[in-house]
Amino acid sequence: MSYFIEHVSIRCQNLEASTNYFQKMFDAEVMLRREAGPSKRIIFLRIGDSILELMEMGPASDPAEPMKHFGFHHIGIKTDDFESAYKDLKAKGADFLGEPFDPTPGIRLVFLREPNGTVIELAYRDPKVFQEAIRKGLVNW
Repeated sequence: MSYFIEHVSIRCQNLEASTNYFQKMFDAEVMLRREAGPSKRIIFLRIGDSILELMEMGPASDPAEPMKHFGFHHIGIKTDDFESAYKDLKAKGADFLGEPFDPTPGIRLVFLREPNGTVIELAYRDPKVFQEAIRKGLVNW
């Protein structure tokens, strides 16, 4: 089983302004726009070989709840064997924030919190599913 950091996510007060900033400052390219619900919009940006996910998800609350505040949101770690990785982390006492879920067939996710409170997303993404989403440019997962 292998791991690497897949993306970093930032919850934004204004998605378009944040996108414009990263395009201006770091030559970011929009890879994918995602509508996750009526008030949940996400943009995936490519910066060099890295991915930055910007999220606009409605009003935010106290930063003490990292899943519900503006700014740094989570670190995404990708695995090629989700079930083994999940079981391994569970056996090690990982602090999961919920159960694994599939936002669409071919993508499996679960969130956990590290000791300092930073949220980590463990992710498996079928490359074909993600490439097709990028080709479309907008998905409604």
